[in-house]
Amino acid sequence: MKFKRTLATLGSAAAMTAGLIGLGPAAHAAIPGCTSYAIYYSGSTNAWHTKVPTVGLQGTNFCTLRAGASGTQVYHLQDTLNYCYGQDVGGLDGVFGAKTTAALKRVQASLGLDADGVYGPQTRDKLKWHWSNMEGAHNTCNTLTGAGAH
Repeated sequence: MKFKRTLATLGSAAAMTAGLIGLGPAAHAAIPGCTSYAIYYSGSTNAWHTKVPTVGLQGTNFCTLRAGASGTQVYHLQDTLNYCYGQDVGGLDGVFGAKTTAALKRVQASLGLDADGVYGPQTRDKLKWHWSNMEGAHNTCNTLTGAGAH
């Protein structure tokens, strides 16, 4: 019995190493698409805010965006790519097209991520988001954790 268990474990490890069992694209497929956004505030004074794509208004930020998506959630991603990374997204139009995909791939590569052009939780956590103060007069870029977002 112990021999069979060891053999099964070795077989699974070999299949994963050989790429027969994939974990990449299927992981994105299990995550819902972003349909809206949430406002995040920084620090204890809430002096700064940013808008992050979510599932539903103020819902979970554990979601994906990809080519073909559109709406305010895409606009806020485009704004961050443009303001914080100087990327040409083809205009802040809320449409996840070819230029937004290419811009996201370049930023993902610069952050050491898989440059697949799909926005998801790993990209969300590494991105420096476009933050504005409450008067809207001052802007900065920071990660969600770096800003103490809540």
